[in-house]
Amino acid sequence: MSLFHLLKQRRRSGQREISEVHIRVDGWQTSATDILRVFREHMRSKYRPVQVDEDSVRTMLETGSGCVPVAWKETLEMPITVEDLKAAVFKENAKILPGEIV
Repeated sequence: MSLFHLLKQRRRSGQREISEVHIRVDGWQTSATDILRVFREHMRSKYRPVQVDEDSVRTMLETGSGCVPVAWKETLEMPITVEDLKAAVFKENAKILPGEIV
């Protein structure tokens, strides 16, 4: 690896790092622990469980584009495993920087 490529790689990794976040109440957070705490709280509030019942799901399906195709029934009834969730969460795209909106 040439010196040019090494410097370019370091610059890119520096651009991908999150070194500070701003919270309205607490101001700027710069420590790794605080940044992780802010990220964890944000993700928990953004993706908190939504309570639904069977009637609300049925109503949603009826108001949509129609019924779910019969061919999908078996796939939709299969349980989601922990391995499936991990694969979905940790699937990475090398071309996207952390925090970038796709």
